[in-house]
Amino acid sequence: MSYHEENGQVVLTMSRDDYDAVLIRLGIAAGYLSQQRDDDAFRRTCALLNRLNEGNPHYIPYELMPEKP
Repeated sequence: MSYHEENGQVVLTMSRDDYDAVLIRLGIAAGYLSQQRDDDAFRRTCALLNRLNEGNPHYIPYELMPEKP
């Protein structure tokens, strides 16, 4: 696994297994947050997962309902 910064971006290089582990753990965190009724943290975690997978043809993005007023 490696880390470097380039043009204001963090570039992580990791194995497919490590990436799968990151996705699983973030999914677990999202599930936990949804049960805790922490809507803001849940939305931010789902949005992060969606951004991490932009361009991934095998990923189905989380679809979030509009925020309650």
